[in-house]
Amino acid sequence: MKWFAAVIVMECRVGRSRAALWDEQLRLIRAQSAEGAYKAAQDIGESDQAQYENAAGEKVRWRFLGVGELEELLEQRIVSGVEVFSTLTRGGRPREPPKKQLIAFWSARNMDRTADELLAKPLKKFAPR
Repeated sequence: MKWFAAVIVMECRVGRSRAALWDEQLRLIRAQSAEGAYKAAQDIGESDQAQYENAAGEKVRWRFLGVGELEELLEQRIVSGVEVFSTLTRGGRPREPPKKQLIAFWSARNMDRTADELLAKPLKKFAPR
C-alpha cells in the first residue's frame, strides 16, 4: 500500500447565486495505486456533497467539482513532520505570514468576536495561496 496526497475541490452555492466560495481540501489516502487513490478521492468528494438551509432560510449546496491534484508520497511512514505536498514556484517568493495569521490560530484571534462581526466583512482567504 502507498500513501497519496489528494486535493479535493468543492464548490459552495447559496440560493440561486453563482458560486463565490470554493474549498480545496488536502486529504491523505492509502491505496495500492494512483488509480485506486484517484477513485478513493472521488468517492470522498462525492460523499462530502451536502445541502442544507442556512439561518437566512437560503439553500446552501456544497458540490464536488473534482480532484485538483494527486501525488504519491515518497515517505511510506506517516509521522510528524513528513512532507505530504509541495508546490514549486518561480518569479516571486511565497509569502510568510506572521504566526498569528496562520489558519491554526484563527479561532484564538477571533474568540471575542460575534458571528455578526465575523461575517460583516466580505469573506477573505484564511491563508495566502
